[in-house]
Amino acid sequence: MLEVNRKIFEFLRNSQSQTVAIYGGAGAGKSYTIAQFLILKFVGETDKRFLITRKTTPSLRLSSYSLLKDILRQLDLEIEEKKMEMTWEFPLTKSRMIFRGMDDPEKIKSTEFNYIWMEEATEFDLDDYRQLRLRLRRASDGKNQIFLSFNPIFTSWLYSLVIEKPEEVDTLQVNYRDNIRFLSQDYIAQLERLAHEDSYFYKVYALGEFAQPSNLIYTNWEVCQVLPESFDEIIYGLDFGFNNPTALVEIGIKDSEPYILREIYRSQMTNADLISVLKDWQVRGMIYADSSEPARIEEIARAGFYIRPAEKSVKDGIDFAKRKKIRVAPSCSNFIKEIRNYKWKEDAKGNILDEPVKFMDHAMDAMRYALFSHFHRGSGGVDIRIL
Repeated sequence: MLEVNRKIFEFLRNSQSQTVAIYGGAGAGKSYTIAQFLILKFVGETDKRFLITRKTTPSLRLSSYSLLKDILRQLDLEIEEKKMEMTWEFPLTKSRMIFRGMDDPEKIKSTEFNYIWMEEATEFDLDDYRQLRLRLRRASDGKNQIFLSFNPIFTSWLYSLVIEKPEEVDTLQVNYRDNIRFLSQDYIAQLERLAHEDSYFYKVYALGEFAQPSNLIYTNWEVCQVLPESFDEIIYGLDFGFNNPTALVEIGIKDSEPYILREIYRSQMTNADLISVLKDWQVRGMIYADSSEPARIEEIARAGFYIRPAEKSVKDGIDFAKRKKIRVAPSCSNFIKEIRNYKWKEDAKGNILDEPVKFMDHAMDAMRYALFSHFHRGSGGVDIRIL
């Protein structure tokens, strides 16, 4: 039996518009409840077609795909799965769920759906939304619907859709207080501390209100659609976490400029999980890791990887990274989300401080560890590898 966020679940069940948008802060239960709702439709409605999408396929596989799979396990339901095609069918109802990233839109142009979920809708643009709505034309005995879930980072088309044209969209705003019984006290305290640390992060990620960031740290970056075929070297930055995400970024260096190529961004990762990823990636380059975790660094070294404690000077590391042109592969969605929001702290009077806001910064730390440590090797430190 599933425990649900009743406020969100009842909103979804009673929604009547073709477009249904749920936006709000971190920990509000948006994604989890939509996933529960769609799974119940998947196993309860006959001959329906579902599309689950994010902007890129890798981010989709690591987020919504895994989340929906976990809910199926909780319900002890068996499906027919085509792993390579990322397609599920429930034999009793003949309903089908298809997972596709919008990085390959041609794969959905000839298809029709009854239900579509755009997870992390701020990753998409207005043309993506329009294209997906055109796919909501499969014959149905009920209403076809498209569901959007997102944090209210200001994006003009989404703001217009959910705030300026509410008659066309069923909209629900939520925050962590609407989901408080499912959250740990540590996580609640982390969100509430934002009230004293940064007004933008507090509005967006605690209160769930639209806001635009100011005092951004990095403006020297871009999403790079076409990456070089080869690099002078490959390095890695690693920020350890467990309750907070572990962030691993792969960085290609070409003519001394960095390209962010791949990422791992996942909570509840043990060192065994991390070592498994490093093996899957066939990591050969140097890993610059959070120096506050010497035991974890030692264990990774014993697994046969080149690794060293990173230079952790925050201000110097940021100043160095700001002098580079940072190019990011579109698949690195968590990195992109962080760099778009990474900003300097302000004091109570609005004065800008030489210190970044310590929230949603794990990939930023990992990048800084790698770039500053790699190009600053004269400062000392020992490469570790135990064979």
